[in-house]
Amino acid sequence: MIEKVRNTVEKYHMANTEESVLCCLSGGADSVALLLCLHEIFPQVRACHINHQLRGEESLRDECYCVEICQKLGVPIEVRRVDAKEYAQKLGKSVEEGARILRYQIFEEMGCDKIATAHSLSDCIETAIFNFARGTGITGLASIPPVRGKIIRPLIECSRAEIEEFLSERGVDWVTDSTNLTDDYTRNRIRHNIVPQLRQINPSLEKTMSGTLDNLRDDAAFIKGMADELFESVYSGGGLDCAAIAAAHSALSGRAVMRLLKEAGADTSREMVKRVRELCTTGGRISAGGGVEAYTSGGKLFAVKPNKGTQIEQTSVILHGDGNYKIFEKNILLNITHNLQYDSNIHKKVTNFIADYGKIKGEMVARGKLTGDKIKLIGRGFTSSVKKLAQAYAPPHERAQMVVITDDDGLIFVEGYGFAERVAVDNSTKTVLHCKIS
Repeated sequence: MIEKVRNTVEKYHMANTEESVLCCLSGGADSVALLLCLHEIFPQVRACHINHQLRGEESLRDECYCVEICQKLGVPIEVRRVDAKEYAQKLGKSVEEGARILRYQIFEEMGCDKIATAHSLSDCIETAIFNFARGTGITGLASIPPVRGKIIRPLIECSRAEIEEFLSERGVDWVTDSTNLTDDYTRNRIRHNIVPQLRQINPSLEKTMSGTLDNLRDDAAFIKGMADELFESVYSGGGLDCAAIAAAHSALSGRAVMRLLKEAGADTSREMVKRVRELCTTGGRISAGGGVEAYTSGGKLFAVKPNKGTQIEQTSVILHGDGNYKIFEKNILLNITHNLQYDSNIHKKVTNFIADYGKIKGEMVARGKLTGDKIKLIGRGFTSSVKKLAQAYAPPHERAQMVVITDDDGLIFVEGYGFAERVAVDNSTKTVLHCKIS
């Protein structure tokens, strides 16, 4: 089995021999087999055992066993005792989910290059059945990935029967979690009842499913790659191009929308993705869960948490003339030109973004818009509310970051619109200020 595991490591490029590998050791058969394999394949192996303190004396027995076997092998081990039940209550999660989150946090703290967990082919089959029963897509059917970031699963192609046979041949014992023997948990019912029935239909279930899972993983990776290409090609300014999403195949557009929602911290269920994707053709706004709003504006689909604070409006930057300045992660480029001959035929789009530097009073300051801001723009014979200008120029979540520039007498510039009439260039202009925000 050592060679099989070595081949799996190479097949999925899990780790190289120069990297440190952490073995997540529970004391069960799978994790003990993992420890033995890693010990023979990698020079730098450490182990970590988490005592969740959920099973009294049995938890202490598991801890002692893990320390003992690591001592025999000469593998450094760190033991952490945690109150998984209390931690789960704080998170509002089930004990099982809370314990899992806590485990991985601790594994990350160990500082190893790779984190090896003992998920086996049998775990993958049970997970695929579990996901199928709850409802899922191709990624869920593909089950547990062999690699996820720095987390690797070297036993992913080994069945539980192979693992126990390997340990028996080596004369190595393991501990058994008594909760795995009952049908109290869904996964246990799948393991004890459904998998045996499937094995009666197909005695080569593990071998067949191993090939099936490989196919599903390949297909899922290919589709994800195409969906990511779509996302990158239609994403700009914080949103997705509605026309492109509506025109794309649902297998790709759905994944692009799901990515948008996931990055915003929203609900990514199939039903929510469908509803949000439909906004690309119908327009509108819906609550997408997690405090996130999904809506369309200016031909784009956005998913954001509305800004409820006013802190962003108080940010300001003093502008000292020529140069680059930064505010709200935007760049302000100011360029001053002397002795420029005025030409009234300059294109309006250019005219609006240049000003007579000599007409600017005192110090220039860039900031976010504030309630009550008003400006009389070049070429308009009336005063405009910056709030209304922002509504026409930017989607809701970007409006608080819309940049305005003031001098000692008030507003002289609004992002997207240009300078105020009172600083417009004319025949008497000697020095021109050009402003560009990107």
